[in-house]
Formats: sequence, structure tokens, C-alpha cells
Amino acid sequence: MIRKSLLILASVAVVLSFSLVALAQDYWNYNVFPYDYEKFVYEVRNYESSWDWDTDEEIVKEKKHYQLLELRKLDDGSYEVTQGNTVVMGAEELSSDLSFLGGGLSGLAMILSGDWFGEIFLLGMWASDLELEVGNNMQTFDGSRLRVVEEQTVAGVKGYLIRKFVRETDDDGNRVDITTSEWVIAPNVGWPLQLIMYQDGEVVSQMTLVEYERK
Repeated sequence: MIRKSLLILASVAVVLSFSLVALAQDYWNYNVFPYDYEKFVYEVRNYESSWDWDTDEEIVKEKKHYQLLELRKLDDGSYEVTQGNTVVMGAEELSSDLSFLGGGLSGLAMILSGDWFGEIFLLGMWASDLELEVGNNMQTFDGSRLRVVEEQTVAGVKGYLIRKFVRETDDDGNRVDITTSEWVIAPNVGWPLQLIMYQDGEVVSQMTLVEYERK
């Protein structure tokens, strides 16, 4: 009887230990803002290739702007949201492009459009399924693979570098991993600390958190 009781106690202890491990696991709480106040400032860089007829070669142009997102929780459970966009424009662009007058919403649309929007939407779907521990892997429904590469700190916030890639076979029959994007995410921060998107091995877009504050 004593031996049976000890066996039951040991089994309960094992179950509890596994439960504690499960509770301790870190996952990305995408688009969740639990704090009374949060402020995000991103530096966004987009790269576009074009042909320069003067030099007769392809050149890469960089466009840079800054995006502000500020969230303040109100007493009734709603949020006061402030958005802003700072962009560098040439004189000709300024006279022909008045989209900057649209304020923060137009700036937010610049980030969450095209490939950016699709990438954030898809990765938000797997956020709660990938345990943030270095070395973990996961395959998504579109055939891409995710790997937790290492810990990184961005804007003073500790996060995890996630590499998204596809596996292909080259002409020699060797398996190669082609990186399509890289993320730095933190379990308790609802938006990414950094997002880099690649095309044909080159960086085409990069969004990096340069200022973060919460209360």
C-alpha cells in the first residue's frame, strides 16, 4: 500500500513538472498589447533596383522613413492610438506626391501593404505554435520552414531571431536553404522588433524598432 502511494505521488510530481515546463514556454503574443502604455518607433528601409541609362548599369535606390505607433489604454478598456510617419522626400517628390498629408494611417499602410502585409499576416498565424527556444524548427502550411536561430536584442528589448526559409534542390542535386525573411520577436511585445525581407538573396525591405517604451 505504501509502495502504491509512493508511485501515485511520483506520477503526480511528474505531471506537475511537465505542466510547469509548459507554462514556462515562451510564445509570441502577436498583436497583443497588455500594457497601459506602449510606444513603437520603427525605421523602415525599402530598396528598389532600376536601370541607370547614364552609367548603363543597374543601381539600387534606398527609401527610408520612420513609423510611430503609440498605444494608451483608457479606463473603459479601449485604446487611444497615435500613428505618425516621417519620410525623406526630394523637392520634386514633395510637389507631386501629397500622400504624406494623410498622416499616420497612410504611413501605416506603407508598411502593411504588398509583401509586408502578407508576411505579417502569415507569421501572425503561427505565432502561438512556435516555442521560442533556440534550435526549434517548424514547418508552415505553405511549405516554408521556421527556425529559432539565436537570441538578439533590438532597441533594448531581448528577443529571438526567427529565420523563414524554403528548401530547394540545386542543379547538382544538393539541398539548399533559401532565406525569404528574418524576424526578431519578443514574447511580450505584440509587434516585431525587426523584420527583414529577401528576394534572390538580397534585402528588399527592412523594418527595425529603434525606440520602444512601455508602462
